[in-house]
Amino acid sequence: MNILQIGVPKCGNFWIYQIIQRILQMSGAEVKNFIQNHPIYPLAKSWDLNFPDQASINVLDITDHQCSYRISSIFRMPVEDMEVYARSSSHIWTHSPVCKVSGHIFELFDKKVYVIRDPRDRAISAAGYYCSEYMMKYYPQKEKDPVRYLEKNFDVLMREWVWHVWDHLRLSKEYDIHIMFYENLLNDFQSELAGLLNYLKIDLSESDRNTLESASSFSNLKKQNPKHLSKGTSGYWVDTLTKDQIEKSELIAGPLIRYLKYTGDRNEPLSFNYTDGEDVFENLKDEIINSPLKILQY
Repeated sequence: MNILQIGVPKCGNFWIYQIIQRILQMSGAEVKNFIQNHPIYPLAKSWDLNFPDQASINVLDITDHQCSYRISSIFRMPVEDMEVYARSSSHIWTHSPVCKVSGHIFELFDKKVYVIRDPRDRAISAAGYYCSEYMMKYYPQKEKDPVRYLEKNFDVLMREWVWHVWDHLRLSKEYDIHIMFYENLLNDFQSELAGLLNYLKIDLSESDRNTLESASSFSNLKKQNPKHLSKGTSGYWVDTLTKDQIEKSELIAGPLIRYLKYTGDRNEPLSFNYTDGEDVFENLKDEIINSPLKILQY
């Protein structure tokens, strides 16, 4: 089995990665890793990256013109044969938005897992991350203060989330993409885990599930990866965003936020309806494009 993990940056991708890796290991499944067998790997393990195992993660960038694998921004190479590459690893991670070749790429993987997080929390987390010491070293940009970065880039961060999520939701039924929610992992880990295990067709004992929850808890992962992880909570946008930012989030992402029921009780389980037809997503697209903010283009 090979798994493609997908998500907007700072939506809980690292957490999902750790969970899937542990599931594969605990189930006794064969775990293949392309980058660990690459000649660059022994050197990459010595690089000053953002978390201890970063060099061992198979990160894939997908565009209309080329697919490439990389380690941070230090090392990048084109994928010469996508079918061979897809079968070379049990678990591959991508942040790439949907493009013309995405459907073909999805078909090369047995399982696809997509993680969603409230875009308002995600924007705050992204601002902090993009201003972190690691990102300023390898992905330098002008603004170093997270608050100012958020002020300058809030619209961009929200639009990035909207179209990335919308595209993957509309394709989820066609390509059998399993949707997970960051907030559900926080509020009811075992239920979200059960849905993932059912999708992967992997059975773990109750003891193994409890062990996995403990090992994958945010507090444990933060101890092991202090530079990469921060809050591990949800709903903090209420007390962090300005009134203007909250209004903009409604104008930019309101239709999708409401569709995903991110406006209700923070502790209420989130879910996605795979039976929704194409017209539902076209209507959502129209709502988003016709926002009175008049800054959205698709």
